[in-house]
Amino acid sequence: MSGNSIIAVTDRVTMQVGGFTLTSFSDVTIERDLQQIAGRFTLKCLDQARLAAALQAYIGQTPDVPPLKAGDPCTIALDGDPVLIGYIDKPHFHWTSTQIDAEFTGRDRTGDLVDCAALPDGPTEFRNAGLLAVANTVCAPSGIPVRTDVDLGAPFTCLALHPHQTGMEFLESASRQRSALLTSDGVGGLLLTQGGKTRGPAPLRMGENIQEGEAEFDWEHRFSDYYVRGQTTKNRTGVAAPLTDAVTPLSSAPAPPSTPGTNSAAEAAAIVMTGHVTDPEVTRWRPTVRMTRSQSGMSTAQEQAEWMLRVARGQSESLHYKVLDWRAGPANALWLPNQVVAVYDPYAGIDKDMLIAGCEYHFGAEGLFTMLRLVGVTAYDRIDEADRRKSKAPASAKNSPLTSAPTPLSAS
Repeated sequence: MSGNSIIAVTDRVTMQVGGFTLTSFSDVTIERDLQQIAGRFTLKCLDQARLAAALQAYIGQTPDVPPLKAGDPCTIALDGDPVLIGYIDKPHFHWTSTQIDAEFTGRDRTGDLVDCAALPDGPTEFRNAGLLAVANTVCAPSGIPVRTDVDLGAPFTCLALHPHQTGMEFLESASRQRSALLTSDGVGGLLLTQGGKTRGPAPLRMGENIQEGEAEFDWEHRFSDYYVRGQTTKNRTGVAAPLTDAVTPLSSAPAPPSTPGTNSAAEAAAIVMTGHVTDPEVTRWRPTVRMTRSQSGMSTAQEQAEWMLRVARGQSESLHYKVLDWRAGPANALWLPNQVVAVYDPYAGIDKDMLIAGCEYHFGAEGLFTMLRLVGVTAYDRIDEADRRKSKAPASAKNSPLTSAPTPLSAS
């Protein structure tokens, strides 16, 4: 790289590719975010081998490293600590008569789960298998280790995998049925956890370690009343009890039917579910209704309504802060996503714990700094969100025997 580009050399940022270590960069951005799952990076550096191949007749030098190309596995470390293990996705080159630029973007290993079909050769369903075993089966072909730091609940009686689903789509759906948050651990693995398991390395305070800030409060998805309505099982006549416009308290039953042969009041009460919670901060009439079907082990309608309020409230608060360096606190630890941190920002009206939803580590002409994205601590809460419809197994798996192991596609 030449011309107007500035090459910075620091032993705090290293990238290992093919047994070689690069330390010369003009710009580095490494991003980890709960919303994106896969960690991302963008590096601008001097591709010595490519430059030598183009200008060998003029410079007559042998490059120290091979040319970087799409698909190369790589490990990026900060201060010697690996923060991203993955692959180069997109090399981008630009040159003029006075300048040569090389930029490389990529993701950690979990990017393959985002892009690719889960298990095209089967199994197409899992029976009596726990979430951790299911995730390990899906991730094994990609060499992605899976770990958990929370209780994942009971095994799935039957969990169907559809051929069109990517690995991440399938695992996210399964993890929601076990109240687990699915995220990358940044170093090539997948983590099943819950929101805010650990605390950040230091509090964030305006006028102290916050160098730059931005706050946004979005009430577009905040409501005054959250209703969850649905039906549990069919009654003995096979006709579902109707859902009326009136609010049905969770503990009350509809009026008894007047037509002989229809549902009794007790049967209707067992069928109709209503969960209702109000948000006292939203003072005007803004109701929302979610329809659901409760199955065995699923959270109740009331629990779902309360969860909807918590998530909407948490996601309505968004803070972006710039802090010096990538580390903070007495332990000189890295800022990491999914950490809870105390925030004092009188201008934004914040004096409470917030959740770090995303971290961007930067190095370049502006020096070393971290951009933090914070949301309310409940923004990534999880409860049992079992499929509202009965999950039907693919036709090829309908006659598969009940086992504790994944059922191969060809099993009868």
